[in-house]
Amino acid sequence: MNPGRVFLFGLTSLLAVAWAQSVADDIQLPSENRTPVDLERELKAPWQAGGEIVVFASADRAPRAGRLVAPPADATEEQTRRAEHFSLARKLNLVTQPRVAPMALPLSEEQVTLLERFAHTDAGAVWFRAVADDTLRLFNQGYLEYDAARWRAFLEGGPRPRLSELITGRLSETGLFSQEVTVFRIFAFEGMGSQAGAASVRMGSKGFRCQFQLSGDAVDPFAILSHEFGHSRYGDPKSAGHPLGEARTVARYENPVRLRNGFPPRLMYYLRIESGRPQVTREPLFARLLAWRETPVLRLAELDPVEGLYCECLDVPGKLRDCLQLTAGEAAMCELRWVAVRVETSVQTDPDKR
Repeated sequence: MNPGRVFLFGLTSLLAVAWAQSVADDIQLPSENRTPVDLERELKAPWQAGGEIVVFASADRAPRAGRLVAPPADATEEQTRRAEHFSLARKLNLVTQPRVAPMALPLSEEQVTLLERFAHTDAGAVWFRAVADDTLRLFNQGYLEYDAARWRAFLEGGPRPRLSELITGRLSETGLFSQEVTVFRIFAFEGMGSQAGAASVRMGSKGFRCQFQLSGDAVDPFAILSHEFGHSRYGDPKSAGHPLGEARTVARYENPVRLRNGFPPRLMYYLRIESGRPQVTREPLFARLLAWRETPVLRLAELDPVEGLYCECLDVPGKLRDCLQLTAGEAAMCELRWVAVRVETSVQTDPDKR
């Protein structure tokens, strides 16, 4: 090998490490533990995307990633940071090919476009920032595959790549065999609306309704996406499918977005009860609701903030009736299908807590 080239390679490598050391005080690595997103507080902040993501060389010249602590200079720079978060998600989190995750359908082009538009809104920027921080954690632990040739070119004096340009979107060999890796996925399912799990947000292939089925309120797709992120590990993953958890999710993660986008807040949440749902649940209120036929006298006043119980009867399938107005004989032929819960109009949050 040419001695001059060896010297140049060594010099540029030292410069890369020196740069990392010189800006170490200005770079924040993601915290080891996630904290639930406080969306209302984040939306009041002057910017939502967080510090600029940069890659740098560690002492052993391995790539690492963190955030510069400086705020964006202007709205254009803020949008650039939001775009980088979505580029990372497109590489790692969005399911666009079959068989990437079990039971996951690939997102359509229209769904990807909607997600990109959401990622550039203030609320979307908060959620995709949280997703990007997970990517930083995985990358710094060596769980993500990266383009070694591109990294080597940087160490030899080439341009500094963006993290979204450096990662391939696949797990490294270490990541494939690690029990600690759970990549957050956004994918499609057959149906309408959206769903969520602790490590996923799912979008129906048939899109969103224009109005909610029972209340008739207009649907804001961006507010619905924020609602689903609120059910994920970035919000409160235990809130889904329970009356109080759903109502609180509407108040904390959906209504702030509705108001920001010019929609009136949802004052009522209608929770659909799947047919044959087990009686056992972690929420005592929900257990009492599911056992409504076994309770001699069930009063809504005792179930605050429940507003109503709606049943579907075998004699008229598809028609909902007020469960509490049924006779004993009618109740025996009916099943609880919907629960109406009042939504808090305002959620008080402690500004000192993240």
